[in-house]
Amino acid sequence: MASLQKKGDAWYCQFIHDRKRHTVTVGEVSQTEAYQWKTRTEQLLLRLRQNLLEVPPGVSVADFILFDGKPPVDPALSVRKDTTLGDLSSAYLATVSNGAIEANTLATAKIHLAHIESTLGKRFILSGLTHARLQGHIDRRLKSVSPITVKKEIASFRSAWNWGYRGKLVQGEFPSHGLVYPKTDETLPYMTWKEIERRIRAGADAHELWEALFLSVDEIEALLKHVKQTKAPAWVYPMLATAAHTGARRSELMRARKEDVDLADSVITLREKKRQQGTRTSRRVPISRFLAKVLKPLLGGSGPYLFGSGAEPLSPQTTQKAFVRVLADSKWSVLKGYHVLRHSFISACAAKNVDQRLLDSWVGHQTEEQRRRYRHLYPSVQKAAIRSVFG
Repeated sequence: MASLQKKGDAWYCQFIHDRKRHTVTVGEVSQTEAYQWKTRTEQLLLRLRQNLLEVPPGVSVADFILFDGKPPVDPALSVRKDTTLGDLSSAYLATVSNGAIEANTLATAKIHLAHIESTLGKRFILSGLTHARLQGHIDRRLKSVSPITVKKEIASFRSAWNWGYRGKLVQGEFPSHGLVYPKTDETLPYMTWKEIERRIRAGADAHELWEALFLSVDEIEALLKHVKQTKAPAWVYPMLATAAHTGARRSELMRARKEDVDLADSVITLREKKRQQGTRTSRRVPISRFLAKVLKPLLGGSGPYLFGSGAEPLSPQTTQKAFVRVLADSKWSVLKGYHVLRHSFISACAAKNVDQRLLDSWVGHQTEEQRRRYRHLYPSVQKAAIRSVFG
């Protein structure tokens, strides 16, 4: 609704839009003309709410009303109406490939957008994107992949859309509000090797369970002993040892440089990319005496990076293939990737009651959700705790 006010000889029209109050000067007109203004204003506001009209980019809603829904638009502010999905995907990926996001994140975004294109088509005009079109993609993809994967595809599309909105390639909000997904199961808590084996014997999904594995300190030592005795590139053993003793992510290990290791202060600086969007951050993690001995021989080798001897960092594919090969045909082949060592580091620290603030600073946790999944103790410690209360 709109309202009229008269101050002196001039009339003013007030209205609420997007929960904000706006005022338009009608001027020195008759009362009849002022009420006609009010009626037209209410009609325009109704059409805006019904999405039959839209305020052009760079135009205030007050000016939109003042010009009776036909305000002059600066050509520099106009939004392209013919942008295709292929145009947006190509432009977005070309921009963020400048190091704005992780290499593996970029690769994932390419895959996600390719799946969107397989549903809508590269030549799909984005001005025609609707809630129903997105829901159609979700329903199609759910026939072959999990709801979590589909949500990630939509999230990648939203990121590209928001980037395009800022660059005036698309207009309006991404129409994802109210999309329907099936309910998903909460991620399993981390478990010991023995607990996972018991659950598998009871008929549980082995693949899902091994994703939730964390190793005890003794198991970490046994794993590293196996790796050291297995034929592999020289960087594999120290890289896995660093992951196990610092909780570093694989991408952080790949970026690690020799100058990041300070043996005098027994600390390693890990170069982050996930903690703060758009900014390269770092965190310092103390290193054990064992890890210091492992890393010391690497500091005098060729190349700037701590792991590998080339001028460029190791790739995700190279590091993952080496991980799989060094554990193949052994009991450790159930391990899915470097992340199991991060989980194990955090679990070992939690079991020793390391202060949560220290642990957060070492592993880069920021949210309560992150802490909640990792904040657990070994079953034996929990059993001792409950028995100390109830016997």
